[in-house]
Amino acid sequence: MKMDGGENLLDGKKILITSCGGLGDLLMFTPALRKLKQMYPHLILTFLTNEHNRDVLSGLAYIDKVVTIQRKKAFGRLRVLPDLYKQDVIIFTDWQPQLLVCAKLLGVENRIGIPKPNHSLNKYFTKILKNNVMHSSRYAAETNAIIFSEALDCTIDGDMTNYDISLPTADNVKSVDNMLMNLGLKSDSVYICLAPFTGMEERNWPVEHVKKFVELVRDNLDIPIILIGPSHKKEIANSIDTFNLVGQTSVLEMVELIKRAKIFIGSDSGPMHIAGAVDTPVIAMFNKDLPSRWAPKNHCRVIKLDMPCCPCTDQVARSCQTVECMRGIIPEMVFQVLSENLNNE
Repeated sequence: MKMDGGENLLDGKKILITSCGGLGDLLMFTPALRKLKQMYPHLILTFLTNEHNRDVLSGLAYIDKVVTIQRKKAFGRLRVLPDLYKQDVIIFTDWQPQLLVCAKLLGVENRIGIPKPNHSLNKYFTKILKNNVMHSSRYAAETNAIIFSEALDCTIDGDMTNYDISLPTADNVKSVDNMLMNLGLKSDSVYICLAPFTGMEERNWPVEHVKKFVELVRDNLDIPIILIGPSHKKEIANSIDTFNLVGQTSVLEMVELIKRAKIFIGSDSGPMHIAGAVDTPVIAMFNKDLPSRWAPKNHCRVIKLDMPCCPCTDQVARSCQTVECMRGIIPEMVFQVLSENLNNE
C-alpha cells in the first residue's frame, strides 16, 4: 500500500472489513474507523456483518456502506460477492473461509486477516495479522486500532475510548414513547434499565438473583426497573415482577430506551456496550471475560469476582459445572453499587 518513497496511498482506496461477531465486537471497531476516515477522507469503507447488526452501523457517516450476510437465505454468503469485487483491500477480522477463497478468485489484491491455526486456507491471505483482540488484555478498541495500523501500514492512534452507534430515528423515539406509555410510565420517567440475559447462558445473571434484586429496588428505592433482553428469554422474563420489554424492542429502540435510562445494569453483552456508546452510567457484571478488554471506559462500575479460573474461553465456560463467577454476584452486591451511584449524584 506504499510507494517507494513511503507515502501512503490509502486515500481513495476501497477497503472492506468483515466482522460477524456480537454487537460489542462491532462497536469496538468504530473509534479506529472514525480516525481512519479523518486521516483519509476519500477512503471508501465498507463493513460486512450479520443482518441483525446492520442498524448499529448504518447511521455512521464515516462508514460508506454496510453489507450483510443473510444466513437464513439460500446462498446467503454468496450474495455479498458483488461487494467483494474491485475492493483494494479486505481485512478479515474473523474467520470467513468461503469469502477468503472468493476474494482470491475475484482478484482482490490485498487479503489481510487473522489466521485460523494450522488451516490450509491461510495460504490465501496476502498478509497475516499478528495482533488479535482475544489475545490481549488491552481495551478492544485500542487493539483494533493496532490491527488496522498493521494491516494498512499506517499509524492510527489517539483516544479510542469513545465509540459510536447509530442514533435512533424519529420513529424509534415515538415507538419508545408508546412502549413507556403502555407500561404506565411517561416519556420522561426516571427508570433503571436491567439487562441480565445474554446470548450465552453462562453469562446470564441467574433469574432468582434478578427477582431478588428487583425486590430490593422496589422495597428501598422509588425507581422503576425496565427489563430488556433477547427474545428467547421472553418467557422466563415474564416470571419477574417488573416492567418487562424483553424481546419487544428493535436494536435502535433498545438504544433509545438505554439512552433515556437513569442507569444501566447488566451482564457483559451488547446492551452494556450500547449504554457505553450513549453515555448512560453503567453497572457491568463480568464473569468469563476481562473488563480491561470490554468494559466501557466512562461512567462504568464493574462487578467481578476474583476467581482463579477467570478469564476463560467460551468452550471452557460452557463445560463449567458451577459458573460461580456469575452466580456468586449476589443481588445485595449489585444493590450496594447502585445505591452508591445514586447517592454520589
